[in-house]
Amino acid sequence: MSGVEITARQIAEQQYADALAALNQPDWPADHAPTDPYGRSLQLTNGDLVLISDLEGYRDLAQIAGQAELTQAIQVLVETPQGSDILNTIFGFDLLRTLAQPVSARQMRDLVRMCVVKALGQEPRIRQIQAAAFVDEPGFLIIHPEITPDQQAALARERKSTRQWRLDVLLDTRLGDQVTAGILGIGPGSEQSGL
Repeated sequence: MSGVEITARQIAEQQYADALAALNQPDWPADHAPTDPYGRSLQLTNGDLVLISDLEGYRDLAQIAGQAELTQAIQVLVETPQGSDILNTIFGFDLLRTLAQPVSARQMRDLVRMCVVKALGQEPRIRQIQAAAFVDEPGFLIIHPEITPDQQAALARERKSTRQWRLDVLLDTRLGDQVTAGILGIGPGSEQSGL
């Protein structure tokens, strides 16, 4: 190759390298947090976005990340009636059809538990469900080894006075962590439904 060809080739290679470099993303600033493997989302409290103030007094939307974001995503999944999301009609929890079944309280608990497990199957970050129990069931102490049987009995009495049911779930994530999520639902009064 002649000297002109070598120079033209070197110029072309440099232009190609410059074009590739322009496509690369810049490095994150030093004060930027790395991506969380569980994801990041806007924080919700009772279905509402949360506002926070920074040190200068400016308000912004609060964010949530890590295992707390996974727990929030599970609650959103269960609170969304299946078929109500027009962009993803299989997303959500089919509680209405479950509660309409003419079954005993024990069977209703089993149906709710199965529906929760089915709904959690939609969450790609969950690998396996280890246990799912209502507060007055023996499995609750497996999920919460830090709670004594007396504390469990007190929680069960407290739960009976509300119109909410709560199913606690111990699950393994695809990242190898164990996460406990308390899934709350509104339904018939716990005394009538047995939930």
